[in-house]
Amino acid sequence: MVLVVDHDPEGLEKAREKLNRDRQVFLASNAKEVFALIQRLGFSVVLVDLDLPGDAYKLIQQLNDANPQRLIVAIAGAVKASVPEATKELGVVEVLKKPITPEWKPVVERIRAMNLLDTGG
Repeated sequence: MVLVVDHDPEGLEKAREKLNRDRQVFLASNAKEVFALIQRLGFSVVLVDLDLPGDAYKLIQQLNDANPQRLIVAIAGAVKASVPEATKELGVVEVLKKPITPEWKPVVERIRAMNLLDTGG
């Protein structure tokens, strides 16, 4: 299961379309929804939009604090040179540029495989 966090409903639906071919993709539009879903279902991979209203960096930090084994991918419309560095310091494993494209799926699959190897399942 993959959780995608984006404040843009169109972006969320595109993520569901592109990533939901063979596994469940859950969607959240804010931090409150994120933690409600995580509490109910747990997630080992979370994609977080860096343009999320509020503070996406704070959300990433909270996700890592709650579970350091959770793999987090940052997604951003405009990736400045400092973004990958700043997000990596928070534990982000990858930065993907919006809009969502078919190239996202192999990246997400690779990250899911990393998680399966780390957890033994």
